Order: sequence, then C-alpha cells, then structure tokens
Amino acid sequence: MAGTVNTPQRAFVYLRQSLDRTGSGAAVERQREDCLKLCAERGWDVARVFVDNDVSASSRKPRPEYGRMLEAVESGGADVVVAWHVDRLTRRLTELEGLIDLAQRTGLRIATVTGDVDLSTDAGRLVGRILASVARGEVERKGARQKRAQQQAAEQGRPAGGRRPFGYASDGVTVNEAEARHVRQAYADVMHGASLKSIAKRWNDAGALTTAGNAWDHTTVRRMLQNPRYAGLRTYRGEVVGPAVWPALVEAGTHETVRAILSVPERRTTLTTARKYLLPSIALCWKCGSDVMTGHTRHGRRVYVCRANKCISRKAEPVDEFVEAVVVERLSRPDAADLLRSSDTDELRGLQSRASGIRERLDDLATGLEEGILTLAAVRKSSARLKAELEATEAEIAAAVHTDALGPLVAAQDVVEAWSGLDIAQRRQVVDALMTVTLLKPESGRRDFDPETVRIGWRTP
Repeated sequence: MAGTVNTPQRAFVYLRQSLDRTGSGAAVERQREDCLKLCAERGWDVARVFVDNDVSASSRKPRPEYGRMLEAVESGGADVVVAWHVDRLTRRLTELEGLIDLAQRTGLRIATVTGDVDLSTDAGRLVGRILASVARGEVERKGARQKRAQQQAAEQGRPAGGRRPFGYASDGVTVNEAEARHVRQAYADVMHGASLKSIAKRWNDAGALTTAGNAWDHTTVRRMLQNPRYAGLRTYRGEVVGPAVWPALVEAGTHETVRAILSVPERRTTLTTARKYLLPSIALCWKCGSDVMTGHTRHGRRVYVCRANKCISRKAEPVDEFVEAVVVERLSRPDAADLLRSSDTDELRGLQSRASGIRERLDDLATGLEEGILTLAAVRKSSARLKAELEATEAEIAAAVHTDALGPLVAAQDVVEAWSGLDIAQRRQVVDALMTVTLLKPESGRRDFDPETVRIGWRTP
C-alpha cells in the first residue's frame, strides 16, 4: 500500500559466558560482534544489550541481566531477542517453557547467529525444546567427564584446582615458604595448647591473610589445620584417597594429633569469660574443695570466688602474679626437663597407630558393602562400634598431647620471655599440668598479699 512505512524491529541482545577464567570477557565480546552484525544485516534497532558474564545457565542460580531482559520484554521493550545460540539463553527445559509462554503472550521472536527459533509455532517450539534438551545433555556429559577427571586426579594425587591453598603457590604443589612457616608454627602451637583465636590474630597482625584476601578467624584456622593436604594427603569427596604429589608441610603424625585435639568438644566452642583469666576452674577453695570462678567487687576489682558455696573471695591479680612467678621459677631450674613424661612420644605414636588401624577397618567395611561381601545391617553395626572406638582413641590422643604444654618452656633459653609469649589458653594448660593451686582464707585485717595463702601442690610426671 502506498505510504506504508516499515518500522524497524527493536532488538534486545543477550550475551552470556559460563566461566570467565581470565576476567577479560573475551567470549562475550565475540558474541557481541556476531550478534550486532546479525542485527545490522536484518535492519533491527538494538534497544539494549544484556550481559551475564561468568554466569551459568544450567544452575538454579539467578542470572540478573537475563531476568531484567525478560521484564523489559514484558513491558514491550523489544520485538526480538538476539543471542549467539539458544544455549546462551538457557540450558534448562523448565526455563525454556517460561520463554515460550512469554513469546506466545508478547509475540517475541528469538533470533540467533546459528539460526532463528520461532516460538510462536508448534514446529519452532519443538526445535527450541530439542535444542534445549541437547544443551542439557551436553551439560550432563560435561559434568560426568569433569567428575571422572577429578576422581582420576585424586587417585593420582594431583591438585584439584580452584583457589590457591594457603602455604602453596598457585599450582597447588610448590611450597610458599613464607606462608608455610605460619602453617607449621600453627600446628606446633595447637599441640602446645594455643587457642585458634590467638593463631588467627597473629596471622592477621602479620598481614598473612587468607588466599581470598580475608582476615582469619578461629573457624577458618580450624578448617585449614584439619585439611589432610598439609600432611601431603589427597582427598576426594572428603575422604583421604592416598598420597599427594605436593610436599607435606607437617608430618602425618603431627596432623593426626592436631586433628584429634581439635575434635575435643571443648575446643569447638568460643572461650567463655572464665577462660580469659589464669585460674578459674583450676584453682580450688581451701574449705570445700570447689573450683573457683571469676567475679567482681562493687568497685570493679576482679576476684576469685568459690563456685559452690562462696567460701572465699580473693583479689585475683596478686594471686595470678604469684602463681606465674612460681611457674617461671620452677621451669627455670636445671632439672625442669624431669617434669616431662619420657613415655609421651611412644604413647602418642601408639594411639595414632591405633586410630589409623580403626580408620582402615572402617574403609574395609565400606569396600565390603560396595562389593556385596557384607550386608548393610552388618556394616552399620560394625561401623557404629568402630566409630565409638575411634572417638575414644582421639580423646586419648588429645589428652596425651596436652601434657606437652610444658615442652616449649622447658626447652626455652629464657623462660620469662617464653612465658610472656604464651596466650592465656597455653598458660592455663601449663599451670594445670604443673601444679594444683588451693586458695586459703587470708588473715583477718591483712591488706597486703600473703604468699602463704596460696598453696601449691606439684604434680608428679
């Protein structure tokens, strides 16, 4: 008809890349060039370009720009959506059905560099569903290939990829010595009674942040120390599958010991107010034998109070200072090494060997079930018993290691300096390993501190 003017169709261009390892968005830019070229060839006006870079279309996580594009289509912002291929729009059939419904309601067309899909017709919808099914199948095949590759890498002891582990270079194999020193020291500190919070604070103060650039806390330190990779072991799906190709930062026995210590229930909770001071729950009341707790006078002075019956109330600072002075003096003597139990190492190795044997038996049960040799009921029964044995053995390991709290002080050239370098958790363990402390009632009317009112009982090695 004379005078009729063809209005150019409005196009939305959608670009997506699942994984952008370099952050350059190169694949997205290639899609952009091809899609804009297609729009120019067909005389379409590009109203807007939507980009979801480094975002998967096969997961259930939302794609922000894809959602905004659909909202803009609903409001009549475009006549056609252009993408490089249908799988750039979606790899999920359920999502495709939503797009089909939108096309039927709005008259939206789908055009791709590799061919158009007319969702307004039965044949076009069939093609769209076939393409989405093929894309989904490829995702599943890719997932299976990746899973098998990961399993093979684990069996061969190779790194799994992902973020760089603390203590190693980006290849996951080469040791980063600056960080490795922190790791080794942390294992030693835990074995000598240090708290995870103190380790996290020391690392943060030294600027040794996580490989994600975040500050450490007790949870992330715990997770790192429990990771078998630092003992040179490779895991797959949470289970150790064999030796790794990278160097261990600590011996397997050290890792096993620290893991056992951290499994003790009291190490899983935040320190209470009582654990912020030297003697709460350690010192005893002279009259009833109850342990003491921390309290405060109405003037704010900290005191030790009999927990059970309030038999005594003693100013805490002079008691702490006296006990610390006695500890340092005793460990400065030439015979301080006699306080250590000579059998600790042999006992610890025996416990570690027992724990390893129990884990091997648990692995054998899983293998027997998988091969059909054992029934599920038999495996459950034996597994429950072995797990109880393992838990008890780990508790013994933790108890045996705690006696090593004296080690760093006995070996120190300067006991005063070594003591000042311990955190409160380590100091408490030293006191508890070395002595019993009983608080007596001070003489009536006496204001100065009397050492005779603190009774020290030495523990035998």
